[in-house]
Amino acid sequence: MRNTQYQKPRMKFSRFICIWLCFSLLISILSGCTSRNPDINNFDNTGFFANLKGDATSPIGEKVACYGERIYYLSSELGTQGIYSMNQQGEDIVLEIPVEDIRSINVRDDGIYYAGFTGIEENDSGPFRQFRLLIRKNDRTDIADFLRDVGYPIPNTKFDSNVLDFYISDNGVVVICFAEVNHHMQAQLREVVSFRNGRVLKMPDYKGEKFNPSINYTGFNQSRVEIGQLDGLYFLPYYFSEPDYKGEFLSLCLSVIDLTAKDHVVKMLSDWLGYNDDSADYLRWFCRGNSDEFILASVHGLEKYDLATNTVSDIVTFDQPENVYFQIDCGDNFLVFTELLRKTYDLDYRYSNILKQTRALAESLYRIDPETGAKQLLLTLEYNNAFLYADANTAVTGGGKIISIYDISGDKAELLRTISIEHNIVDRANKVDTAGGWLFLYRFNEQTQRDELIEKVFIGS
Repeated sequence: MRNTQYQKPRMKFSRFICIWLCFSLLISILSGCTSRNPDINNFDNTGFFANLKGDATSPIGEKVACYGERIYYLSSELGTQGIYSMNQQGEDIVLEIPVEDIRSINVRDDGIYYAGFTGIEENDSGPFRQFRLLIRKNDRTDIADFLRDVGYPIPNTKFDSNVLDFYISDNGVVVICFAEVNHHMQAQLREVVSFRNGRVLKMPDYKGEKFNPSINYTGFNQSRVEIGQLDGLYFLPYYFSEPDYKGEFLSLCLSVIDLTAKDHVVKMLSDWLGYNDDSADYLRWFCRGNSDEFILASVHGLEKYDLATNTVSDIVTFDQPENVYFQIDCGDNFLVFTELLRKTYDLDYRYSNILKQTRALAESLYRIDPETGAKQLLLTLEYNNAFLYADANTAVTGGGKIISIYDISGDKAELLRTISIEHNIVDRANKVDTAGGWLFLYRFNEQTQRDELIEKVFIGS
């Protein structure tokens, strides 16, 4: 669905989680209080973000979606912040739903579904921005709160139930990724819960012969691959948690693929980073799937998982510190996006989080043949430039106040034209989303505590 580059976990190895948690709990008990760190409540403004998607007509987006002949997007251009719609010529602008901010939107046949801002709440680390899964059906004017209507969360829950992302299948399964804070670990977590027919799905609901097969990769990644199955949806978490106090299906990291919706892929959490350490564990996510095999991705490259033999083989690999962060399925090939990081995790953390510099030293775009593994470098960007949109024939990049549009149908990218805009594109407070040939640039406003549209520009269909 989208590249979701939220704050990266700060621990490289999964075994450190339990050690760190036990140590933090001991310190907390001895000190008689819980550490307070307001920074871990920030899920929305940790670095520049571009929602790459290979389909300009997708009805799903972070801030922008396309449905029928209209584009839906977050704006305040008629004086009220909310979800607006316009035709593909940029005319007939209509305020659809007043809302301060959204994290995700899906325009469907029966209405508009969105992760909408509902207010400032408080947890042990201070205030945080609360989002819920909200729905406005086409035949109604009121806004429904999905979690409230299904009775979730239960009273006295230990979770904030702060919606980060969601996916709704045509079979009626609702998958919600929650942005949570573990105060003892001083870390951001993602928990995923699935719903069907208005109820939370428990672990026993995930059935099928392919539920939880485990494989060991013989290359970089020594962690198990565990795949859950439910009504045409396949789940690829970093691990399956044991049933919690409610017995729900939860996972720390997750990618979802919907085989009933043209291999629709939802990447709900960013990559698990590692640097020059072959023993480290890395998150995998789905690229493509069918009844015989899945193509998976990790920071190291693409892999093929054969379901019949339960084996994994490399398609293509990249050497650290060049990391894969996203891919687009173009049918007979994949577009693979990489970022060149600094040589060590500590250096990357210091420059990007402490000195507030752009995380990637450079971004590159490759075309990969999934059958042969042939790798063709199409384009490498300079520092403070980023990819904003791409499909099989076109790549759009941004740097400074210039948008560049390339033809990538051949062996090398050819610059077609540039567009000058009024604002710098790559900034830690900025986000970019695209739909229907339009690019929307957002900036997080510290005073209003919301993402605000600062520019929209037609980049071509």
